[in-house]
Amino acid sequence: MAVTNFIPEVWSQKLLKIFDKNAVMANLVNRDFEGEIHNAGDVVKVRTFGDVTINSYTRDMTISFQALTDPMQEMAIDQQKYFAFKVDDMDKAQADVNILEGYTGRAAIAIRNLVDTFLLGQYANVDAGNIIGSNASPITLTAANVYGYLADLSQMLDDDNIPSEDRALVITPKVKTLLLKSAEFTRATTLGDNVVQNGYIGNVAGFTVHTSTNMAAVSGVMNLMAFHRDFISFASQISQIEHVRPYNMFADAVKGLYLYGAKVFTPTAGAVLKAAA
Repeated sequence: MAVTNFIPEVWSQKLLKIFDKNAVMANLVNRDFEGEIHNAGDVVKVRTFGDVTINSYTRDMTISFQALTDPMQEMAIDQQKYFAFKVDDMDKAQADVNILEGYTGRAAIAIRNLVDTFLLGQYANVDAGNIIGSNASPITLTAANVYGYLADLSQMLDDDNIPSEDRALVITPKVKTLLLKSAEFTRATTLGDNVVQNGYIGNVAGFTVHTSTNMAAVSGVMNLMAFHRDFISFASQISQIEHVRPYNMFADAVKGLYLYGAKVFTPTAGAVLKAAA
């Protein structure tokens, strides 16, 4: 019962397609450098740009040239995860679906959850001035105040001159419920309670708002993160995916190696609301 049509490239594409369809955070961050990964330990060169100074000019004056800093920064691909499973030939013979493909799809969803949790943890790298509440005194959110706090997050990014497009906010299902009950949300969006794919529930205070179940409380505090797309740079690669026949059993097995890394290059492009869990 060996698999005879196993093509690693095709299976990798299927896995990534499932991953992208179900991912929340990975679809909201900067992935422009995805194709530059080949092996674990690779360093991705990321081009970032600082501010350009604007000066006053008068006729016939001598102008001064601003010395620019090197815009190249590095992002390490330092996360390595694998999956491996086997299916006995007897189980495959009695199944009416392709078990290996089905479990490969489940592996993609497991990777999605892993990556979402990893990227949600980048809240720790926001600028210190872009935090509402604290670990000692988290905010207790209600339907009456939740919209106002989200507007405050938006203002923090405005004050730091962060572009208004490509802003996202990721919240928990509980906060989503509060938001859907908020009178301000009802007035602000035409989507109402219509939840579409990837947890997207509408635009609020200049953010596309998404829900994720992968946000874990830290000492009773939920770190709700609002950010511009360029706040986090992320790159990943399915380094290997193989079909093998274990020599000592009648079974097919699939194993895969997944590499990824992320880095915050612009801390002011993110803001955090510390909410009581």
